[in-house]
Amino acid sequence: MAFGAGGACGPNYLQGIAVVVVIILLLIAMGIVF
Repeated sequence: MAFGAGGACGPNYLQGIAVVVVIILLLIAMGIVF
């Protein structure tokens, strides 16, 4: 979330969203596995 807060425009914002989505997917995957 901190990555997207740095720049609200341009590739930085998209990168921030991508990082958050990846983290959420990892948490969901870990929840399913364990």
